[in-house]
Amino acid sequence: MNRIVQHICHVATTLAFFAGGPQVTTPQVLAATDPSNQPSHAEACHGAEVESMSSLVLQYAEAMAAGRVEEWASLDLGCLARQQKQRGSSSNPLSESVANACWEDTLTAHQEMVSDEPESGIFGAMGRGTGFGLIHESHQHADFWKDYPPAIALSPAVFPQGEQATLSQMAVAMTQPPRPGGLILVSEENSVEVQVREVHLLVTYPNPMVAPLALRPGEPWWASGVIRRYGPVRTLLARFFVVSGLRNYGYAVDQAIVNEALVDAPQLAQPGSPGILPESPKWWDRDQSAQLFEDELRQSQRLDSVTDRLGKYRRLLLLDPNNPALNAALGNDLYRTFLREGMVRGGIGATDEATQDRLVELYWNLQAQTWRQEFTEVATGHSRAADAFFAAFPALEIAVRDNAGTPEMKRILGVLYRWNNDSASALRMHEELLEKASPTDQVLRGQLLSEIAWDRVQWLSWNRRYDHPWLPQAREEAKESLRLSVSPLDKLVAAQASLIIEALSVPRDQARLQASVEFSRSLHDQILGIAGVWPHLIGNDLVKALVPEGTQTVISPPVRSSEVMDTVVHHTIQDHNMFRTWDFDQDTVGSVPSGFTGGTNNQKIFDFWQIAVDSTARSAPQVLTQTSPCLEPGCFRVLLADTTPFEQADIVVNFRQVSSTGQGEAGIVLSAKDNLNFYAVTVNPGTGQLSLYRIKNGKTHLLGTGQGKLKKGSWHVLRVQVVNSAHVDHPRLEVYLDGYEAQLPAVEPLQSGGQIGLITTGELAANFDRFHAIEMITSRPLSKPAAY
Repeated sequence: MNRIVQHICHVATTLAFFAGGPQVTTPQVLAATDPSNQPSHAEACHGAEVESMSSLVLQYAEAMAAGRVEEWASLDLGCLARQQKQRGSSSNPLSESVANACWEDTLTAHQEMVSDEPESGIFGAMGRGTGFGLIHESHQHADFWKDYPPAIALSPAVFPQGEQATLSQMAVAMTQPPRPGGLILVSEENSVEVQVREVHLLVTYPNPMVAPLALRPGEPWWASGVIRRYGPVRTLLARFFVVSGLRNYGYAVDQAIVNEALVDAPQLAQPGSPGILPESPKWWDRDQSAQLFEDELRQSQRLDSVTDRLGKYRRLLLLDPNNPALNAALGNDLYRTFLREGMVRGGIGATDEATQDRLVELYWNLQAQTWRQEFTEVATGHSRAADAFFAAFPALEIAVRDNAGTPEMKRILGVLYRWNNDSASALRMHEELLEKASPTDQVLRGQLLSEIAWDRVQWLSWNRRYDHPWLPQAREEAKESLRLSVSPLDKLVAAQASLIIEALSVPRDQARLQASVEFSRSLHDQILGIAGVWPHLIGNDLVKALVPEGTQTVISPPVRSSEVMDTVVHHTIQDHNMFRTWDFDQDTVGSVPSGFTGGTNNQKIFDFWQIAVDSTARSAPQVLTQTSPCLEPGCFRVLLADTTPFEQADIVVNFRQVSSTGQGEAGIVLSAKDNLNFYAVTVNPGTGQLSLYRIKNGKTHLLGTGQGKLKKGSWHVLRVQVVNSAHVDHPRLEVYLDGYEAQLPAVEPLQSGGQIGLITTGELAANFDRFHAIEMITSRPLSKPAAY
């Protein structure tokens, strides 16, 4: 009976369509031609036709999902059109070659739309799995929106290999009445008339571990500094178009489903709604998959491969990103991945894993202060080390939230904070652990004191605060750690912190620094079965520049850069004036300070620099004063230090205005060739205005000005750094007044460095105290071959 009804429906629909008059639905046709005028016939016809179309779409979808190529192709309009073009008619059945080629081209088109693409610069954005990206109506106007073809919702392209069988349940949600429409059989030709019926298929993905991903509703789609919240899709509606009347155009079948992925397939002239209806998607969350989540987490922890475990953990995070147990497992594996990267990059080896991990932590302690390339390679896919490093933070922070997590997790999180230049958070974490540690557990207390000393060293080294009270405090903490520690390995970690502290001390004690080097070497030699460690301990950037002669250590080219040549480093310390401080307390009052040469661009006026007494000075009792007036425009007084030229200096001076009857400035000279050719950064002590000058052949050229912030009091601090963060050949200036950074225009390249000194201009009389400088970067060879 159903077949008879379907046949009557088809005949009636065809007659109505080709009659040329207004469109008449099938129930209307039957009602008009039925002698008894019984509506049950129309309803039966309409129901049968709907059922027929629904079955056709379900058959097509199930064949696509299961990979039944020939069955799928026989229902696909794009494949039928290819056969007709190739043979002159769409004979039935399709040839196997046409079906296979059509299938491969369709899957390729799907794969290109849903490939696992990383988000540039966002760690953790790779390896989430295949996904749709943007499919929710809240993102419909976004730049990255795609109108997906409906078949992609059940295509093998969106599932991991071998997982298609888990796809789904599919059911017809709605079938709309037929409507006349235009079908473009050949590109750029006029459309032909067909009957179009829209069918909505409800697709359910029963397993959130393999379901395709999409950006959750309301998440930012634009460039963002944080990873976006994707999630596994649970259900969606896919919209299919079934066209009828194809036999009139030479096709062997009368009905087929439009393939919207193939560019050469026939398409509707007015396609209408998107293939995935934007208001329809629903996402999986933890509440809907509680038991599955627990089972998957337990199974994931048993996997042998770290890569496999991380993949599973990241997938589970999409369901419950704040689960403590999941984040603890993830954070631990990420941290160990980061340590393994350090082992490979540093060429470090040991006979047991525990020793190796401690040595690699020591390697990263040194890298965090000096060469930070491994930490800054955060572009996704560029650095496995950076990706693991930065992803470990949020995981462990969640794991230890609300006093949860083990003490070791908290120690590791503190270490990560330190390597990320967040010494305050690192100290807070490690000092809390030390406070809770048993007074009788000396080994643990020694290890935590060593961590705390390294936390302070990181901040002191990176911020170049060599006069900060943390430096002697870190020295004492490292010393106490050495006293409490038992194993040579624990002692070595603390001893290396002490060595770095001595290298940072101003003024540096040469004998103590040399003793620290020798002590570290002796502890290193007591640890059996280790390799590759010593070159990093003696050859890191904080130590190697201070090591000119003695026993040699060769640092092999690191894996991070093929451009880094072998470096020969020695073990005997020698002073090369890289750290200089003048407090003027050892000079004779009334005399020119020793080690300085004065100058002026106005020979008519005596250049009067001398030592004076000032009880208010920062390092009382003596100061350097300049009291000679300079009345002519562009006149200056300069005093240059007779030292080895500084290539890229960090210069600090304390100063106060003694008197001024007019405009005048005091400041710092840098990159000086002589007393008539140099750069200067000056301050007006009355207004806080900063000026940057280039003096060439005694002529003053103002390069720019900026406004500083003066603290209350007569004494102020000016600091000028020549920074090479962008490029070593194109340095820039960082200027601080009383601790506040001031903006000055970018300085033109400073050629080969030069001398440093002090300057006054105009009628200003000023006192200077505690003038010190540090060489930040130098290419001067300290020995042959060069140590730096």
